[in-house]
Amino acid sequence: MSRKMAFKGIFAGIAVVFLYLSTIMPTGKLTLYFLASLPVAITVAELGAGAGIAVYFAASLLNILITGNITGAVPFVFFFGHYPVFKYFIEKGRKAAVELLLKLTVFNMSIFLWYLFFKNLFITALPAKFTGGSILTAVFITAMQAVFLVYDYVFSRLLFYYKSKLSLFRR
Repeated sequence: MSRKMAFKGIFAGIAVVFLYLSTIMPTGKLTLYFLASLPVAITVAELGAGAGIAVYFAASLLNILITGNITGAVPFVFFFGHYPVFKYFIEKGRKAAVELLLKLTVFNMSIFLWYLFFKNLFITALPAKFTGGSILTAVFITAMQAVFLVYDYVFSRLLFYYKSKLSLFRR
């Protein structure tokens, strides 16, 4: 029991380190958010969804308390942090097409909630071409879907490698 609790604490700390680095690094923020989500995914793989949710909440709260940068925590809180938990539930014995549809739904809902939450801050910063119903908006949304699919593929490959070669508890 204490070994599993220590595991969760260490992995929450690792996620917080990556999130802290994302606040001080001038570039590579998305990569650092991606890396911050890996400890959550590894915790889910090792200890289950409940432990992953605990690491997600601990990392999110600690990041906000340590850095004081709420807007810097938004990508992790609204997508990168909780996605590994959703991914775990989505990939439980479903057909590939259903998995893909559910993953895209989670991604789009996350982006939509992010948009609703911060639209007053960002709408003024976006060019008018992106705020209306233009072709450019449709291209942008389609490109986001494609980038998400690449992200999910890379994420899946890293998790597969971890489970097959590095797993600590399940050997």
